[in-house]
Amino acid sequence: MLVLFVIVATAMVIGTVTLSRLVGQPEPEQHVITIPAGTAMSLSLGRDVDIIPQDLDFRLRDQLTVINEDSTAHQIGPFVIPPGDRLDTRFAEAATVEGFCSLHSSGRITINVGGT
Repeated sequence: MLVLFVIVATAMVIGTVTLSRLVGQPEPEQHVITIPAGTAMSLSLGRDVDIIPQDLDFRLRDQLTVINEDSTAHQIGPFVIPPGDRLDTRFAEAATVEGFCSLHSSGRITINVGGT
């Protein structure tokens, strides 16, 4: 009987913790970035392209989709998107990542993934 009580109590604690993490969480957002054809050429000519901000902010579980319609691979932080390809990723951990970005004249980007 005592063993059964311990099993039920443990299941209740685990269930409560799991439920508290799910309830009240905002729905994840879908973020879509399209890199148009000709972007690499514009950048090579010294033109500014206004595709994404230098600081990208996401919440846990948000999804990022990057569609590269250009004829050149582009890099956004740790992500390299080949020409004509797409990236689909979901953010599962809170983190701040700074890295190279081929879409900015500074060559830098910061990706912030917050807890909520």
